[in-house]
Amino acid sequence: MAGAPQILPQVLPQVLVDIAPGQTRAMLMEGEAVIEAWQDQAHAPDLTGSVHRVSVDRVFSAQGRAMARLVDGTPVSVRIGRRDAVEAGHLATITIVAAPREDKPWQAVTGARLVGRDLVLLPGETGIAMSRHLETGPDEGVMASLTACLASCLATCPEGAGDFGVILRRTAARNDDLAGACSSLIDEWQQTAQNQPMPGCIFDGGSMAARIRRQLPGVPIVETGPDTQTMFDNAWDEMIAAVCDPLVPLAGGGRMWIEPTRALTAIDLDSGDGGLEALFAAAPAAIASQLRLRQTGGLVVIDLPRMNPATRKKLDGELAAALAADPRHPEWVGRSRAGMLEVRLPHGRVGPASYEADPTAAPVLAVLRRIARRPTLAAPVIELSPDMAAWLNGPGAAALASLDRPVTPVVSSEALTATLREPAR
Repeated sequence: MAGAPQILPQVLPQVLVDIAPGQTRAMLMEGEAVIEAWQDQAHAPDLTGSVHRVSVDRVFSAQGRAMARLVDGTPVSVRIGRRDAVEAGHLATITIVAAPREDKPWQAVTGARLVGRDLVLLPGETGIAMSRHLETGPDEGVMASLTACLASCLATCPEGAGDFGVILRRTAARNDDLAGACSSLIDEWQQTAQNQPMPGCIFDGGSMAARIRRQLPGVPIVETGPDTQTMFDNAWDEMIAAVCDPLVPLAGGGRMWIEPTRALTAIDLDSGDGGLEALFAAAPAAIASQLRLRQTGGLVVIDLPRMNPATRKKLDGELAAALAADPRHPEWVGRSRAGMLEVRLPHGRVGPASYEADPTAAPVLAVLRRIARRPTLAAPVIELSPDMAAWLNGPGAAALASLDRPVTPVVSSEALTATLREPAR
């Protein structure tokens, strides 16, 4: 009928996963928009979410931390509380929660934890605790079902194997099936965790798909194929280029600069070629999107132009709503006396741009990916620099071995990047 409003089809999110020699990449997409990205590499695996039994080297009680090492010697800084019975020379169970940054090693907390979207499973503990950020708890029926789930596991599992506690996260009140979410985490733990009385890995965190599924339950996860690999690569490259650029153009002509430092990440906005009204309309979604794509952690300080109280209240509400979609649950700190808006995000895995910035591994892995996608290329030849060749024979050997055919490397001191030599026609 003429004049009837047009109803646009709803764009449903999905996760695309691309698996290649020595690397796995994934993107959460809504239509053509990339919402979040993940990358894991065989030579530098993401240990966040993994649970280990470690020997504690030193304890710094005044600083609330201890130093330990994984079974392969990897150093870990463990955050400890006053109630944590951690002693030097003794064993402890830890969960790695954040990747190394600058001169800091892997970061961990005591105990085993399996983090889902709405709750944290605590193997070996009992009881239900609530996050201090949970303003309104779930209703009585939801809590009764969750309690029954934990009690059933305790009654049916062998002694000691059914002890599970949970922490309800700030989004728990939105989930009417916390028992189902808890049961899924328990099943995953029981199927993959290892009883490790000596130092070693108890739970490796699972595959990339498993990790994503815990944070995004119900979102379809699809592996790329010949029909979608080019689209994936193009979207990935555009996303990497965008998150590596400190300048982010905004709708309406505004501009945003994102500058990380050792202490914090500074964000500055100005109206550019547009007006302040357009800047304030575009800023909330853009800030939240970039923080999630870049996996920015720690304190974020945002410098906004002056605005009247009504505009400030509106912008604060829109930014808080946009940040609420981030699974890391950003903490709204508020405005400083200088008028800066402050938000704090937990440190966790590194952003995908950090992997792509590796001048040695990234070009070689890109070429191996191209070779794997061309099954008719029987005798591939790679031209690469001496440093890249050394990496391929060392840390990258597993990626090379995962190919289904031999590769001939040609080492050249003049090679600026890794290049696949095309066969003569």
